[in-house]
Amino acid sequence: MGLRQALQILGQAPDEKVQKRFCIGLLLAIVALAYGNSLVNAFTMDDIRLYVSQNPQVTHPSLKALFTPHKITNVFRPVTFSTFALDWKIGNGRPLAFHVVNLVLHAAVTLLFYLLLQTALQSLPHGKSVAFAAALLFAVHPIHTEAVASIVGRAELLAAGFLIGAWLLHLHDREIAASVCLVLALLSKESAVVFLPLALIGDFARGQWKPTLRYLRIAGVTLLYLGVLWKVQGGHFGPPNISVLDNPLASIPAAPRIFNALHVAWKYVGLQVYPATLSCDYSYNEIPVYDLRYGLRGTLPSAIAALAALGAWIWAVRKRQSGLVLAGGIYLAGFATTANIFIPVGTIMGERLAYFPSAGFCLLVALAWNWLQERQRKLAVGVLAALVAVLGLRTVIRNRDWKDNLTLYTAAVRAVPGSAKMHQNIAFEYMEAKKLDLAREELQTALQINPAYPEALALYGLLESWQGNYRAAGQMMERAFYMTRREDPAYDAIAVNLATLYMQTDHLDGALDLLNREISESPGYARAWANRAVVRYKGGQIALARADAEMALRLDPGNRQAQNLMQLLNASNPPASSR
Repeated sequence: MGLRQALQILGQAPDEKVQKRFCIGLLLAIVALAYGNSLVNAFTMDDIRLYVSQNPQVTHPSLKALFTPHKITNVFRPVTFSTFALDWKIGNGRPLAFHVVNLVLHAAVTLLFYLLLQTALQSLPHGKSVAFAAALLFAVHPIHTEAVASIVGRAELLAAGFLIGAWLLHLHDREIAASVCLVLALLSKESAVVFLPLALIGDFARGQWKPTLRYLRIAGVTLLYLGVLWKVQGGHFGPPNISVLDNPLASIPAAPRIFNALHVAWKYVGLQVYPATLSCDYSYNEIPVYDLRYGLRGTLPSAIAALAALGAWIWAVRKRQSGLVLAGGIYLAGFATTANIFIPVGTIMGERLAYFPSAGFCLLVALAWNWLQERQRKLAVGVLAALVAVLGLRTVIRNRDWKDNLTLYTAAVRAVPGSAKMHQNIAFEYMEAKKLDLAREELQTALQINPAYPEALALYGLLESWQGNYRAAGQMMERAFYMTRREDPAYDAIAVNLATLYMQTDHLDGALDLLNREISESPGYARAWANRAVVRYKGGQIALARADAEMALRLDPGNRQAQNLMQLLNASNPPASSR
């Protein structure tokens, strides 16, 4: 049975159970077809460096660790990290289990969205057809690939799933279950704080208000969560410092930040309308930041268009156009916490952030499609089938970009040639593959875009040291070190790489001083202990070298430098217990 028959079922089938089962089965099949090829992907980007394979909350979990903010990014997402830890245990640290769970979660969110719209739009003449069309588009839209194909996108999937679940339960007057889902959504990602506006918008659209106390209880749960979040994150929301590289809007005053954020908001709309060119990154300087004194022409049209869109939504509210009210409400609420309008966030733009808001966009398209269906049914069926096929094919192709880091960064530098971070990232991958000339070209490009980019400078210095250019390496790495703040995630690696260069050039005293400082400030960084063990071994301090190497291996049993040194020490100076 094809799409046309499915739509006919939606409009006139007498058996509601058969209708619903068929639609659910078709949605599940389409999700599997669109995202099945993501299962072979490896860990990429922040999966490796921040949140999964190098995150002790995942690899060595405990209740205390899971309910502690991430030490680098300060995010507080115990439910998300708990699922990562479970996947790590079940899958023995392999990415397949993570990707399977992400695919299942996207399927679940798609089904929940379909069921939500069936309930919320039941007063519309073709509400079921609209719900199914919106869910079809949501299932395959390529802007979702970062949330689904990237493992760390799970926070978006979990938050959206629990949020929609809470909303659906709220509509069916299951208050306790809805509250549980809300708490789980909040503990998956902080963007779920928008549940109260969503509940109000949904109830207004249906014309069926709940008792006032219920809204007050939702507000109470949300405020309690915000209080806890404020406390655990150190008296503020989000990371204590936001890198200009990641989000140039974070360092400018509120007025220009808001105008620029509205300009970025239309870039999201563009990607949802025409998702041909997608990227895992939009950081400095891919999206120019306009100064309001000189660049008003760059932001004013976006601001006017945003006001017009808001005005259109308010008109829909006044006219009680329930479908449009829901579509606009989902979209606006979905972006409310991540658009850099109310508060700056960790990134200027990210496709994963559009995961839940795009449900509103898909509903809007489905409403437009329904207008066509009422006039030209056969044409409408063909249009929807073509849309789903084209978007699904683009999703399948985009999933392949997430195969591994080199593939992902190669795709990114084509899509966002102005991103210094992507050029630096691909340079790192080229160095790993010993393609040093290509790495040099990418680092030069990164530094042309942002001359004050410490990670790129440090990596360039490492490249020079590999090729024996120690003087140039030292200048670059020292400059990078003094440009980097202690709280910067790259600080530890830059400090230890500089100490390594000092060791290579026989500046052992300088290396030891730097490593002593690094260990005192970051005692959990295994590489610092391993390097100090080597310095002490070279200085004839055998017992101290052994102690440092043992500490490095306790912190990181896979540290090759410490392993090699222990083999050397055991061969020449076996421990007293083995003599």
